[in-house]
Amino acid sequence: MAKGDPKAHQLYKQVGYAVITYGAPASPGEPSNDTVVGTGWQVITGPLNTFRHCVNRSYIDLAGWSKQDLTTFTQGVDIQKSQLPLNTGVIPNVYTVDYLTTRRISDDELTEVETTGALPGFSENTLDLMQMIYGERMQLAQNANVAGTYIQISGETFGSGNPTAMDKLHWTRHILVPGAAEDSSLAVFPTNLVVQAMTLEEKDLVWMERLRRSYVLQGEL
Repeated sequence: MAKGDPKAHQLYKQVGYAVITYGAPASPGEPSNDTVVGTGWQVITGPLNTFRHCVNRSYIDLAGWSKQDLTTFTQGVDIQKSQLPLNTGVIPNVYTVDYLTTRRISDDELTEVETTGALPGFSENTLDLMQMIYGERMQLAQNANVAGTYIQISGETFGSGNPTAMDKLHWTRHILVPGAAEDSSLAVFPTNLVVQAMTLEEKDLVWMERLRRSYVLQGEL
């Protein structure tokens, strides 16, 4: 399948600090009045207003490799959280999800968890498993013994590890809160992404089919 020797690489990306403040709707039935302070962070309004969504989207540029017709194979992913979130007020549960994907995840795909129960990369979500290289989910519960802190009660990883011929590797940090008292706030701390990757020049037909399939899936957005 290969035309040349594989080359090993290490890729890095960082996402910074954010403070999310949860406000009550202006009137019943309207979206929650949430705000966020932090570079690259934004609030997303969910369709049912059952989860409060905040997201940070960034990417690692692979254009230099894709222009050389190289395929990127992900060998390992390490998501390094500097510390668990802290809160003021009452926020009983927090879910943090990190996605490493071959294309940008839309707001609708991030909020499909409210209507289908499916995170991006799972059945019923419009982001295909083949586009989900790696995902990491963590559920936190408010610590009853230390005010403002959380303990981790579950954590899962998922994804296909599929090689990519695309020119970007998208990293999405997704913070979901199923319930928060009015004017409560959540501090989310800096996080590092470290990816061990390998590039390889595949045979022409293999690479062209991989590229074609990638763009077909991207066009389904």
